[in-house]
Amino acid sequence: MKGKISLMKVLEALAFIIVIALVSIMFVQVFARQFLDRIPVWSGEEVATLLLIWLTNIGAAIAAGNDSHLSMDYFFDLFPERLQNIFKVVVYGIVCVFLIFIAVISIDLAWSGRFSFSARLDISMFWYQSSIFVGMTIMFYYYTKLFIRSFQNLRKLKKSV
Repeated sequence: MKGKISLMKVLEALAFIIVIALVSIMFVQVFARQFLDRIPVWSGEEVATLLLIWLTNIGAAIAAGNDSHLSMDYFFDLFPERLQNIFKVVVYGIVCVFLIFIAVISIDLAWSGRFSFSARLDISMFWYQSSIFVGMTIMFYYYTKLFIRSFQNLRKLKKSV
């Protein structure tokens, strides 16, 4: 379908923009330290930290969408296909519960930190901490899809046996 924009493409574009911004800010920091009397306030470590935190959580969501988080494939592949699908259903279910737990805690943390501000730029800590909630929520979406797909594959294998 022409013109369709997927969540993955949006996340990848956002990650690309953040990487470009991070590299640019780091370049300005290095240049200013070497050749200028003062470092611009906006190019301080706070902005770089904020961008890096967001990049980490967006990157984790991208990895979840591609089903490319670290796993023990060698040992996993030693088991028969039916048992592999059972393991997938269990693991994806546990991951989904864990992500809900972390998302609830992180939104509470972000909301309670909304009146705390960074030292130089006066950015609310909400923007730092809300990245965890956003990342966990998007990861939950993708892991729920993987859970459902694994459950459907398990049912197909039961019918074929």
